[in-house]
Amino acid sequence: MREWQPPAHIATMTMISDYHEIDEILRSKDFRQGSHTESKPLFADSLLLLDGPEHRERRRMENPLFDRNSLLYYDHKALNPVVEKMIADCLAEAGPDGRVKVDLMVLVRAMLHRIAAATTGIDGVDTPERTERFRFFLEELGAAATVEWSKEDHAEVLRRGLALREEFVEEFFGASLERRRKLVEDYRAGRISREDLPIDLLTLLFLHWNDEWDDELPLREATLFLVAATQTTTHTLPHVILHLDEWWREHPEDRGKQFDSDFLRLAINESLRLHQPAPTLLRYATKDVTLRSGRKIAEGERVALCFVPANRQRDVFGEDADQFNPYRPPAANGARPWGLTFGGGAHVCVGRPLVTGLAKRDGAQPTEGTMLRILRALYAANVELDPNDPPVPVASSHHDTYERMPVFLSATKPAEQPAPVPA
Repeated sequence: MREWQPPAHIATMTMISDYHEIDEILRSKDFRQGSHTESKPLFADSLLLLDGPEHRERRRMENPLFDRNSLLYYDHKALNPVVEKMIADCLAEAGPDGRVKVDLMVLVRAMLHRIAAATTGIDGVDTPERTERFRFFLEELGAAATVEWSKEDHAEVLRRGLALREEFVEEFFGASLERRRKLVEDYRAGRISREDLPIDLLTLLFLHWNDEWDDELPLREATLFLVAATQTTTHTLPHVILHLDEWWREHPEDRGKQFDSDFLRLAINESLRLHQPAPTLLRYATKDVTLRSGRKIAEGERVALCFVPANRQRDVFGEDADQFNPYRPPAANGARPWGLTFGGGAHVCVGRPLVTGLAKRDGAQPTEGTMLRILRALYAANVELDPNDPPVPVASSHHDTYERMPVFLSATKPAEQPAPVPA
């Protein structure tokens, strides 16, 4: 695994890497958001950067996007058909040997576009050309959104992102915004019913509009949702493929579990723990604070919460905490299997169930989540790494992510077909 090095922008801060201290800070009311200072033009006043009552109210307003019914729709209607079609389209290009080579990074991002558009309220992602254009915008917006981790000139990365965001408004966002504004006006005038309104971010913002918001708030909030809807899965899923490839070589007795959802979910949790899309969060202390450990943090002090070492802490996750182990026993202290990857406290990731799926009820898993749904489809298509064309890490970022990951897909033999998943 690529070793994580703290980037320059946190070098002068108080760096905290103890799991228990980080968890306490995330849950404390005595700290406020300190992340995304450079990318603030993209996210100002969005859910990500709010604190206190404003954050609670915005989160309450947006919760319907991630309730049970919405998650069922995303899982079964927005994601599954797209995943199946894209796999089929790839296999249709297979050569005489039945295999086709694709870039997993591009493929996974494309699979997630419909969920990103559905949760946010972006129309017109309906042709291969428009889908490719949408993917381009999401990648560039994602680069600007994580500018703090870039090894390139930060001012240039942000300038490029903001310029492309203007093009995104012209090509996608502007028309989608106006359509939802008109739908909410029609609803308030009694011309349509509430059931006629889509359940997406832009519609909810107009339904609960606050006159103190500026006109660009929907764009900033939408930017957050578009990036967040794809970033975690795109970042972590390639790591799952790499870890399982190595695991199966060392544990051939598990090779037949590529269609075992419970086993794959364990592998996903381990990869989420070891590879965070946001390896560090920043917080400001709003008063003098003494943590349970005795550490003192002064009012106004900015602390960097380093998730990478915390998620590999031995007294929390075991003596082999820095290794991938899908059979890792549950943490004795109640830590989540993915550790701190989705944050904690008031700012815990609102979209976490979208990635990991809803919890089991009566032995059933209502939704698989984006990670498991895509992973199952890839193994059904016999995904395998190209031994002659290894993955290429992103050199321009401190993230342990990949620029490209060449893989082969091939038609599945009938005997290897997994059991169908109930819709």
